[in-house]
Amino acid sequence: MSVYWWIFPLCFIFSTLLLLILKDRLPTNFLAAGFNPRSNHSVPARQIGGLACIPVFIFALIIFGLWEMIPARMSISLVIAATLVWVTGYLDDRKELSVRARLPLQLLAAILAVYSLGADFRLLPDLLPYWLEMLLLSIAILGSINVANFMDGLDWLTVTGIGIPLFLLGILSAIFLQEPAIPAISLAISGALAGFAVFNRPPASIFLGDSGSLPLGLITGAVFLLFAGQAGIIPALILPLYYILDAGSTIILRLSKGENILQAHSSHAYQIAKRSGKSVYFVTGSLALLNLILGAITAATLWSGTLIGQLSGLIIALVLTALLILYFRKRV
Repeated sequence: MSVYWWIFPLCFIFSTLLLLILKDRLPTNFLAAGFNPRSNHSVPARQIGGLACIPVFIFALIIFGLWEMIPARMSISLVIAATLVWVTGYLDDRKELSVRARLPLQLLAAILAVYSLGADFRLLPDLLPYWLEMLLLSIAILGSINVANFMDGLDWLTVTGIGIPLFLLGILSAIFLQEPAIPAISLAISGALAGFAVFNRPPASIFLGDSGSLPLGLITGAVFLLFAGQAGIIPALILPLYYILDAGSTIILRLSKGENILQAHSSHAYQIAKRSGKSVYFVTGSLALLNLILGAITAATLWSGTLIGQLSGLIIALVLTALLILYFRKRV
């Protein structure tokens, strides 16, 4: 554990300092977030969070590769993939790129992320042929990229919804696993997000933007796949469960109504909770508490090491997460 203690605080410090510089030097109208009927903010804000925390993380990836904390293949591939979606996100923040322009670049980045996991990486070798599993994993990371973007719609939500699970993943993997890449990557990106959290405190004046949420989704998807390869698929599903169920249930509900799932909307459970009168602090605090509980459940499944223990943990996590989502969706 002592090997990793410096990663989180250093990424936090550099992310905070870089964001302070950008906030001071960039024009006040640079990447200003507009207001529309779907907006969940009421004060002017700039989408510059990703311009600080993602470069810090990319630099950390380069250092990890040079110091051989992670394989060179992983370092180079993830740097290229993260940079690709970072630039795509920045252009989208400025010019609102079409889906046709975004998706091919995101898919290419997802393929690079899967490539970074290693030539012998498999999750279901006895069930699927290699080419099909790699295709499905690329689609999974593509989904993670867009889910992170769709869910980034409330102050501190990404910090509590992704930052806390990644931080817990870093701690748990450092304790229970022998794969140094997982804690290094998880603690670096969660540390960079913690720096962003300082400026995203409600009512936030700075948002993450697509330049932040898209690379964050990419890295989160990749590191949880890596964790699944080491600890198993079931433990890897528990920490990101809120995002999976909120996004999944929202897609199903929107499809049932014949809505275009690629268009902006306010149908996520957390959005409904906010619009029904619950405060931002209540929504994000509830999610933070849930994720801490999910972290404890993940730790229990890793400690158990049995299929029964893993399934029991997953069932408990599913019930707790579903209850929170149902409560959020209750319009009272």
